[in-house]
Amino acid sequence: MKKSTPYIITLIALVLGFGGSWYFQSSKPITLEAGRWYGDQAKTLADFELRDQNNQPFGIEQLKGKWNLLYFGFTHCPDICPISLQTLADMMEAIDDKQVRDDIRVSFISVDPDRDTPALLKSYVEYFNPSFVGATAPLPELKKLTASIGIAHKLEKDSDDQTSYLVTHSGAIVLLNPQAELSGLFSAPHDALAMARDMTKIIEHN
Repeated sequence: MKKSTPYIITLIALVLGFGGSWYFQSSKPITLEAGRWYGDQAKTLADFELRDQNNQPFGIEQLKGKWNLLYFGFTHCPDICPISLQTLADMMEAIDDKQVRDDIRVSFISVDPDRDTPALLKSYVEYFNPSFVGATAPLPELKKLTASIGIAHKLEKDSDDQTSYLVTHSGAIVLLNPQAELSGLFSAPHDALAMARDMTKIIEHN
């Protein structure tokens, strides 16, 4: 029994050594071309519940299991929203590795819940890519998510016209890890090819 002790100690040391090496590699900082990577500084989000384009719950639990790219906008947006969603569609198409593509979920979060119904969100996001998710919620619930991430948005309503208006909002694309934690940010303007390389690097690294 005494003779086996050094072997047990050696085995434990090897296990810890491999474990320590794996941890070091997994937490090694990643340099991105098109965005910022938070790495070990990933932030836990406040709980929230939106409804998706199929009128199903969309919250923390639905975001878990994949890398998530969230874009906040509205379907009546005249320029930056369709441009950004097309960039995300081009990014997905530029990723050659199917496994990497399958590990990414792109979600369009509407900051205009009064006009963006589930049916409208469905037709809007699926125009760019059938796999894209659209979701929203009444503003008090929506702000739980946007405040937690740090995304600003404001309705620019005229008192005389409550149906035709714009919404000021951030142009950033937010990255959440498979634990639904804030893990990175891609600021505008967006480059589809650079983002494709960044997402491939992130997923292969982790």
